[in-house]
Amino acid sequence: MKFNNLLFKICLVGFISFTTFSCDDDFLETQALSEVSSEAVFNSPELADAAVRDLYQGTWAGPLSSTITTDAFTDHAFHTYADYGAPAMVDGSLNPEFNFGQLAYAISPINYIDWESLYPFIRGSNLAINALTANEAGLSESEVNKLLGESYFMRAYFYSQLVRNYGGVVLTLDPLVLDSEPLDRSSFEDSIKQIVSDLDMAINLLGDSNAGNKARATKLAALALKSRILTHAASDLFNPSKNSVVSTLSSFQNKELVSYTTDATNARWEAAKAASKAFLDVAIGYNLDLTTPASIEDAKQNYLDLSLQGELNPDFLWGRIFKEFGYDSRTYKTGRPEDYGWYDPGFFALLQGPNGYNQWAGTTPTEALVSKYTMSDGTLFDWDNPVHSSDPYANREARFYATILYDGAPHKPRPLNSVPYDQFNEIQTGEYTFNDGTVKFGVDTNKGQNPGSSSLTHYWYNKFTDPDTPTGYLSDNQFISAPYLRHTEVLLNYVEANLNLGNEQEAKSWLNKLRYRNGLPAVTESGAALVELYKRERDKELVNEDSRFFDMRRWLEGPYSLNKQAQRVEVKGVQKPGSTMTPSTYRKSSSDFDYTYEPKDIIRETRVWRDKKYFSPIPQTEINKAPNLIQNPGYN
Repeated sequence: MKFNNLLFKICLVGFISFTTFSCDDDFLETQALSEVSSEAVFNSPELADAAVRDLYQGTWAGPLSSTITTDAFTDHAFHTYADYGAPAMVDGSLNPEFNFGQLAYAISPINYIDWESLYPFIRGSNLAINALTANEAGLSESEVNKLLGESYFMRAYFYSQLVRNYGGVVLTLDPLVLDSEPLDRSSFEDSIKQIVSDLDMAINLLGDSNAGNKARATKLAALALKSRILTHAASDLFNPSKNSVVSTLSSFQNKELVSYTTDATNARWEAAKAASKAFLDVAIGYNLDLTTPASIEDAKQNYLDLSLQGELNPDFLWGRIFKEFGYDSRTYKTGRPEDYGWYDPGFFALLQGPNGYNQWAGTTPTEALVSKYTMSDGTLFDWDNPVHSSDPYANREARFYATILYDGAPHKPRPLNSVPYDQFNEIQTGEYTFNDGTVKFGVDTNKGQNPGSSSLTHYWYNKFTDPDTPTGYLSDNQFISAPYLRHTEVLLNYVEANLNLGNEQEAKSWLNKLRYRNGLPAVTESGAALVELYKRERDKELVNEDSRFFDMRRWLEGPYSLNKQAQRVEVKGVQKPGSTMTPSTYRKSSSDFDYTYEPKDIIRETRVWRDKKYFSPIPQTEINKAPNLIQNPGYN
């Protein structure tokens, strides 16, 4: 993190990028301004706009970026490939040598929450803020306000990603960092204050700027991000009266870096509540005005709409808009297969889908997540209930069918090489024994097509998967935008703040809006049961959107999440006497087969919770550069 002036200018020239401005150009299809000085950039309205737009590259594509998502670091998911770094996140071996930015290969980045990856974009934000504030080029007030508002928003976003991952960070608010300047971490409290200050500036400056353009920062997005960071900051992990149970904090001499030092909990929840309500008062959600539960089909479609309609849905506030970000950008190069050119959000289905569709099953849902989905009447699913365990995928809540692919689930048409094994476009994860003794292994199992890419959990995501995109090796280029901020998250934040302040009726009122949209009955729980119900609603609503990873930490649920093995469900079917179904015409049928379902541990990695994982380690390479940096608790 130490930079002298010359090195910074070299980095700056490579960082700021240029794009042409026809309507057909991708929003972030950029190339380096290798021959333009930093001073000249902000003397031109076009180049100033290009420099600010380049900041958005620091988002990569969020959870749609690669084969691995942060859900794989929790109870919700399992990463199929052991050498991509996920074991370090779940088996207790996480250490400062571990690099979020390059979990293994360049094809699997989690750059968008990584210390080393984000600081160049923070420096870029600082440069833009300083130059636009000075406005020596005499840009118009409206243009300066728009670009300056975006720059404050992006700096707040980058810092919020780092604070949620590491705690207090180095608050560099100037573009140049000199060798003579010490690099010290700011306290957690000061880091939160800086983020909120930047967001307030963005809210005031943006006004109606970019309204309707969800690829760029808007006032609504800034309000939503403020709700997120204040909700996060008010949570148990940062409350001294609650985080005393975290063993690694007990002997840590610099608690102010990762926690508040006073117990002003109510005031913090009031701030989070006010921020969320300020958003809800001016934003319109999606199908939140129902007074009774939607039908299961309507509820399923509601949830599918949220993930498939992208920016066209009012729930989507800000994210990577596929038609404007496109396949290519400075942080995501595409083109030649030898350059891993197909690894980008257009290939989410390829990266995460079933092997029987020639896809790679990168991050797959676990039974722990699947068991959180209730029955259609809102009652809890229970493997000890013989009715539930005899047919676990029947009569579940609508979000289950919209989110999860399971044995017998309908899916898109098979590629030609899999059609001989499945004529009905249904997921097959089982072992099916026919009356003549023939055993058919499902086309999506490790004995089916492309066995090296089979799911170890026997599940896949239906969410964020375009049902109309044809499948086939390297042709799964779907056009699904990646959400970074959603209206629903702010609604949930508001519910959580009210629960922590004892306002149960207000919490229930807003939670019921969400439940009705999802086809579930009104909430009847109260007290601890209501809090638990809220948490599981949030878990299911924000699957694979980087929520669970941060929520399990801030709720102090590390042991609940990771002190247990990930599980799959083994499905076996035995043909009934008299059935005439053949292996080539097999499809899921309780009239033709008796099925059994058995949850089993996945024997590959040992999931163990270590309290140090409530915060990620600052990379050792950064501490080597700046010895003043204090490492997070548990990593020395």
